[in-house]
Amino acid sequence: MSQTPDWDKAWQGLEPQQPKSRRGCFGLAIVAAVLLMLGVLALAVFARQRAADSPDLVLPGTDQPPTAVAGEGTAPPAGEATATPGSGLAATATLPGDAATPTLPPASDVAAARYAPILDGDPADWAQLPFYTSPYTVFTDETWDGSDDLGATWQVAWDDVYLYFAFTVVDDIHAQNQSGSSTFRGDSLELQIDTDRPGDFGPRLSPDDFQISLSPGDFGALPPSAWLFQGTGSGDMLDAPAGHTIVVAARPTADGYTLEAAIPWVNLGITPTPGLVIGLAVNANDNDTPGAAVQELMKSNVPGRRFGDPTTWGTLTLQ
Repeated sequence: MSQTPDWDKAWQGLEPQQPKSRRGCFGLAIVAAVLLMLGVLALAVFARQRAADSPDLVLPGTDQPPTAVAGEGTAPPAGEATATPGSGLAATATLPGDAATPTLPPASDVAAARYAPILDGDPADWAQLPFYTSPYTVFTDETWDGSDDLGATWQVAWDDVYLYFAFTVVDDIHAQNQSGSSTFRGDSLELQIDTDRPGDFGPRLSPDDFQISLSPGDFGALPPSAWLFQGTGSGDMLDAPAGHTIVVAARPTADGYTLEAAIPWVNLGITPTPGLVIGLAVNANDNDTPGAAVQELMKSNVPGRRFGDPTTWGTLTLQ
């Protein structure tokens, strides 16, 4: 009779291998994915922090460095204006009304050649230099009768010591009986000079503005003379406190007079150099009433010339 096998022992070690639980593997995969994402986010945050701290660092996915924050050592492109710190004004701000600075116009065509003439009242030795005229009527007094017999041509030159002028004046009646600061009340010549045109260009007189009166005298007892006026900080034109050493020579002619003047640069506070541009108006005064002291007519080389407004004067360029 056969015996029933002990199945527990017969199958021992031969049980089929059961697959491990998938639930545990899936959980591990989720954890790994989360850690990977956290790592990527951490790297991105780190990269952006580095970009913010370094203006030269290029962010991923861009071609340009990040915009730098103003005030952290940034500089404008070459040639670009910047506002003055603390000024409260943008770089292109325009001041309103009288506070605005007029635009500096270009230099005119009046130029002075480098030349030292003989100062004897005769401009014959100036023949090789250009001539300029002062044909524009810019002032008339109530005593003027409307007659116009005044004409003035002039030349200008310079050297290291002087600014030179030579005048040829046509005037059928010569009347000059004044001296000193009053010579403008007779036949005479008058210069307005702005020695610092780029520095304070505006419609107001200042200490760098000068007026020079040049008188031929009366060709008798009253000799040729000059007088120097200087602007003030309050906008006036008064006698120059330092005086002057201007030299004048004049001669009568059949139809008027000629006059030469040498104006020391030191009297104007200027060191001359080629290319220097200064403001200049050249004017001629006329008095047709002998025995009287009155400025009846003034002509200028600048049509809109006004006495107290340097922006209406012309320019002189040293060659």
